[in-house]
Amino acid sequence: MGVIHKLKPETRQFILDQKRANPALSCRSLSHLILQKFQIEVSKSSINSVFKEAGLSMPVGRSRLRKKDSIKESIQEVLRLVPEPEKLAEELPKVSLQAQPQPEIQCTGAILLKAADSLIGGSLSIIESVKNSLKIGIDDIMAKTEGLIYLPLFEKSQENQISGLQALIGKNLSFEDIMSYHNDLQSVTSLDKVISQATRNVFKEARCMRIDFSNNESSYVDGNMYTVWSTPHTPYSFSTTICNTSRYINRHFKDNAPLVLFTAPGHNVPTKEFFNFILGLELKGRDVAGLKIYGNKLEELNSIQLNSGKKRFFVFAMWPWQFVDYRKILNIGEFKPFVFEPVGLKFFLSEIEIEISQPDAGQSVTLKGCAIRNTLSEKTRMVILSNLVFDSSQPEKLANIYLSRWPNLGETFKDYSRKIEFFTYTGNSQRFLSAECAEQLQNPPQTKAIFENYLQILDLYVRWYFLPEVFKDKCFPEAKQHFYSLNTILKRGDGCSIVKFYPPAGYPFLKELEYACHRINEREIIFADSSRLWCLL
Repeated sequence: MGVIHKLKPETRQFILDQKRANPALSCRSLSHLILQKFQIEVSKSSINSVFKEAGLSMPVGRSRLRKKDSIKESIQEVLRLVPEPEKLAEELPKVSLQAQPQPEIQCTGAILLKAADSLIGGSLSIIESVKNSLKIGIDDIMAKTEGLIYLPLFEKSQENQISGLQALIGKNLSFEDIMSYHNDLQSVTSLDKVISQATRNVFKEARCMRIDFSNNESSYVDGNMYTVWSTPHTPYSFSTTICNTSRYINRHFKDNAPLVLFTAPGHNVPTKEFFNFILGLELKGRDVAGLKIYGNKLEELNSIQLNSGKKRFFVFAMWPWQFVDYRKILNIGEFKPFVFEPVGLKFFLSEIEIEISQPDAGQSVTLKGCAIRNTLSEKTRMVILSNLVFDSSQPEKLANIYLSRWPNLGETFKDYSRKIEFFTYTGNSQRFLSAECAEQLQNPPQTKAIFENYLQILDLYVRWYFLPEVFKDKCFPEAKQHFYSLNTILKRGDGCSIVKFYPPAGYPFLKELEYACHRINEREIIFADSSRLWCLL
């Protein structure tokens, strides 16, 4: 494959048309596009030979920087051929297909802290409190607030440090601009209390959500929406911030975007609670009547009533070893290649239709979806199922929806299983993130110190939820040295912010950094400019 004389005329013409429309398009990007459109693999050398014949020659291979960033550069082109999810899934962040390629910006690993702030919402709380007091634009308030938060990470005496801070906050502000803003904040009444409260809200987490149905039955979903549970005693590590829970509720229960769970619960038999959950969202004799949010101590944080009589949508994964005696494959199609570009995943997908039964409920449900294989020769790795209605492009659409939420598959399942096992054996003795974890919150100091404290709160969140367990008891200077000071390349575009880490040779925390990238990509981090964060290594 990839020899030029084997290319069909339509493939040749496609290569030339794409290259003429976008001269910066790389051979690697084109190979992905060809795979999507024609389901064939064409080598980079063959593509380059077509260029030479047409006078569009470019060197075989790429420079080191282009090689590292080729995944990022090809997202725009590949997504042009990937079918868009239908309107019900429009809430998912997408790359704008019309956007021009954006320049690459030198940044730092402090993007991990900014990801934590996006989940916590602390900077937004501060912005809300000062926007009516200071006579400057909201964009300036946002950039200067972030600048003040992250300022301790950067040295004023080094020129490259200010460029790193500017890349992080997305605005060309000087250190003097940021400190002038700090002086202006002194005039904002009760700002210290507002910031202190914002930091305290970090520790008021949502451990789980109870979904109440109109037939008086209930199901529980953990804070990060891994799966459905029979009780509220979900692992503490599956908790999320109140701010993030509000986003989930608005997206999935008010705007009616599909609820994307990582996996169905249960091994041999589908749980009754999971079946109630499916049938309730499907309006099969019941519907969702309301929600209750519970904290880490199982205290009720909020109760929300919802409009009844409204069908809701879900997506979840089922693994080959699940429900063997209670599932029946009604139909399966031909496997075809598929590329999920944001994290460079290649699979083979097939349409599938499965009937699942629940013996205790005495009911069954038939769902359509897609089966996933790593290669054509291996067995099915997992199945994604949904009650969404799709056209003939269902496998690609559904895979995009699921992988946008859960892109790591096997690695995530291992981490998910390990955390459940750990919680099972440690129970209530396991620690959860609480105000006692940050003693500096007990006596709120002046404004500048509070911003510095908030930075350490962000670090605490990163160490608890983005890094492996061992980092919970580490300290801010260690995390700064090992992670926040790393060199990264940031590429912004409409719909996404893609960060590629470049650790030094012999870097000892490569596995931990990869773990952090996986956890962040699962959290659907959305920045204030509405772009979705993807972290690559």
